Parts: sequence; structure tokens; C-alpha cells
Amino acid sequence: MNNTSRYIANLYLLLLNVRDTLEFLIPRDHPINIYNARKLTLKESLKDNSAFKNFLNNNGEKGKEIEEKMNSFIDNIYGDESTILVPNGEQVRVDHTQHIQVFDHVVGINETIRDIILSYVNYARQHNESEDVIMKLIPADEALYRAVLAKLVMVDLEKSFVEFNKVMNESKGQPTPQSNFIVQYRILQKQALEFEEVDEDGNAINEAETKNEGETEQSAPIAEGETEQSAPASESTNENATDKETTQEE
Repeated sequence: MNNTSRYIANLYLLLLNVRDTLEFLIPRDHPINIYNARKLTLKESLKDNSAFKNFLNNNGEKGKEIEEKMNSFIDNIYGDESTILVPNGEQVRVDHTQHIQVFDHVVGINETIRDIILSYVNYARQHNESEDVIMKLIPADEALYRAVLAKLVMVDLEKSFVEFNKVMNESKGQPTPQSNFIVQYRILQKQALEFEEVDEDGNAINEAETKNEGETEQSAPIAEGETEQSAPASESTNENATDKETTQEE
């Protein structure tokens, strides 16, 4: 495996732990050791000389913004003060009334990291460093992620729809905080499933429309532990990509 593929693999490991946070939304027992492993991996990603930290350090203010979003995700979901995931002996207690908070964090961070990975995938393709295992893995993972996300959102929609109709009937069709709850999920579902996708070859769909204006040829990734790192410009470093959270203020 060449240096570019190793760099992508390290970022992919982080992506997996962000994506698999969705697993906690499934109503079943969740072992504490799985929770601890994911929490550790996420925290390690922000330590010096990690692939993700190297990228952040080389992308100025946008890198700082992404780091702030990652810290917010870790603190709100895995932090000691979190009320969403709470260690309880050998299990993790999940507050299933806060699913939308998990969706907000996971969707935004996932899309940002995926954009970063795609920038390295494109670099590898442009410089004849692409390897089949990576080129097949990234689009396959995205298909799985979007299927899981859609399923979880639909399950929540189904559960809340009966209550939504009941509340609207009681309020004689007037919006209430309870009725707005399902509206938020509809907005979330639409946005979550309309983020940029990749085709079967790992190419960003509509890439020409989303590429940064004035972006130049991407620099090679630097192996962990090296200095003077240079990272390719990623779509996640433009203003739109770092604001992909789905929190609505409507």
C-alpha cells in the first residue's frame, strides 16, 4: 500500500467511527467496550501527527473550524457531561429522545471527512497512485452509510407519525412544538440524503460544480510523523462544506 492509500486508510478509520455512532440509535444493548473504543479513536484523531490533525493544521482557519466541529461532536455525544450516551456499568444508556442531535453531528462531520477523503482519492487517481481496494472501498462505504442513515431516519419518522397526527388533530391543525418535531426529521431526511455522492469509480458526482474556484493541483499527503506537511485542498475547506450540519432554526 502506497503512502496516499495509507493516508486515506487512516482517515477512513476515523470516518468509520463517526458513521458507526449511528449504531447507538438502534434500540438494543450497547457494550461499554465498543463505546470506549470509538471514543478513544475519535480523540486520537485530534492528536499531533495523526492524518486528520495534519490535514487540519494545513488548512488554516477552515481547519480550525472543522476541528471545532469535531470537538463539539465528541463532547456532545461522547463527553463526560453528555446526556445522549451515558456509560452504565458494562452497557451504555442511550437517550432515544435525542436522536436528532446525533443525526445533526454525524451527518455534518461525516460529510466533511468524506470530502477530505475524496480529495485524496482524486489526488491518487490524478497521480497514478490509485489502488483498487481503496477505489472500491470508499464508494461502497458511502452506499452503506446512506442506506443505514435513511433506514434510521425512516424508523424515527414512522414512530413519530402517529403522534404527529394525534397532536395536529388535537390542535385543530395548528403547528405545535410536537408537530414541529416530525417536520425537523423530514428536513433532516431530505438534506442528509442529498449530500454529494460518489459514483462506482469513487468520483465525486457533480464534482465540477462543487470544486473550489481557483483550486490547483493537489499536493501529496505526508506520512504521519513527518513535518512540513502539505495536504490537498478539499471541498470540505470551503464555506459550504463546513456548514453541512442539519440543525434547523425554523
